[in-house]
Amino acid sequence: MNEEELQKLLLAATEVLQKGDKDKAISLYEDIISKDPNNAEAHMRLAELYSEKGLKEKATHELLLLGNAYYESRLFKNALKYFQKVLEIDPAQIDARIKAAEIYVNEEMEREAKLEYLAIAEHYLSSNDLNKAEEFSKKAIDLKSIEAHYIMGLVHFKRGMFKEAAGSLETLVKIKVNHVGALLHLGYSQVGNGKFSDAAAAFERVLKTEPGSIDALKGLTDAFAKKGSSMEAAGYYVKAMDAMLKGKVYDDAVKFGLDFVKGSPTNAEAHFKLAQIYEGKGTNKEAAVSYKTSGDLYLKQKMEGKAKEAFDKVAVLDKTAPAVLKPAPVTTPVPAAPEVEQTAKKEDDLIERTGVKSTEQHAKPKADPMRQSFIETENPASKVDVKPPVEAPKSAPNVVLPAAADEVTPLTEAKGDVDELFSQAEKHMKDGFFEKAIEIYRVILKKEPRNNTVRQKLHQSYLLLAQQEEEIGNKNAASAPKKDAPKEKKSKISYL
Repeated sequence: MNEEELQKLLLAATEVLQKGDKDKAISLYEDIISKDPNNAEAHMRLAELYSEKGLKEKATHELLLLGNAYYESRLFKNALKYFQKVLEIDPAQIDARIKAAEIYVNEEMEREAKLEYLAIAEHYLSSNDLNKAEEFSKKAIDLKSIEAHYIMGLVHFKRGMFKEAAGSLETLVKIKVNHVGALLHLGYSQVGNGKFSDAAAAFERVLKTEPGSIDALKGLTDAFAKKGSSMEAAGYYVKAMDAMLKGKVYDDAVKFGLDFVKGSPTNAEAHFKLAQIYEGKGTNKEAAVSYKTSGDLYLKQKMEGKAKEAFDKVAVLDKTAPAVLKPAPVTTPVPAAPEVEQTAKKEDDLIERTGVKSTEQHAKPKADPMRQSFIETENPASKVDVKPPVEAPKSAPNVVLPAAADEVTPLTEAKGDVDELFSQAEKHMKDGFFEKAIEIYRVILKKEPRNNTVRQKLHQSYLLLAQQEEEIGNKNAASAPKKDAPKEKKSKISYL
């Protein structure tokens, strides 16, 4: 195509464009470029028309052709004009940024070059191209970019090079002391380095700037947990879970909570907070399980109020859960009269020496009002009434408890041969229920009067019971007003 024909086509395209027919104008300019690929005016007009019609990719392509043509001709200022137009249309056009940065360096425009290199490094970091991110971070650092140390620190952190990451991030936070992103990753890097105190210090600096930072609270939890400071870790765990519950960040909170309770399975509060997250998320079944676990742990810690709160939640969230039980009031057994105990002992001694039970009838103590011993079967009218020497303490407050996993068989239902009874008695001894053990040992002796092992166990039970009663008596005496304090009474087995 000669110059005259080319000028006619350009004139026709301009006239069509003036009439507002953009589509026909685009067609004419495309025809011109197909016949003359180096026609700058046609490329420029096409770029403008493509941009106006929203065809960004085609527009940037035309502008890049122009920019690269001027760049290769070392007409940098002209090239820069087109690269800047590209970035106005598409800021993520990385090729235009790289060429623009090089032009800025060539023109000794360091500030602009530094910003372009920083933007390029951020682009490659976001796309996880760590090599390119490192390359352009170094170029920005060479131009005295402070922010580029943050990008470099993140590159090292992603590679697991925590020592190098901490070095780059510390350089930044010395100047930008409240840079939250840098402080957070500095804390994580120091955890990776095993410097847990330094990590905690970095996370606490974040909290001074952003008091409710979930990431900082999670980081502090992790740092103290790995340091072995379980109390501090638990405290920050609770704060982090509360912050996530408030922000409705349920999925992250569930993962965080599960990781924490895995490392602290006996922490009742940790399970309770996890249950609250499940409840907020609407997963009631999982919430009920976690509340149940926390309730069981609270009971073991003698925190009846918190246990009741947890079990009440279970009842509301899971209608299929088994009903929880209230514990029976705790009372002090009625002590037997010393004379009767001595009489019983004499009778046992007689049985051991002669093997014959005495025919003399002795008065027996009245049965404990809280239970009926399965040993005594005589008519209650024949028993001696013995009033308790001291007023029984008030019953413990009713607390909703879960059904016991393995309940002890009541004495009134105790059955079996001597070996089975002996096992029951030993269990009661281990659990500190000495009176129950005494009753069972006495039953065994009625079956086997010459069983010295059982007799020794019975003697040991009396001694332990006496010690237990003495401790209880001392506590009661210490808490009672002196003027109203009853006269000291001897233990029912003090003769031992």
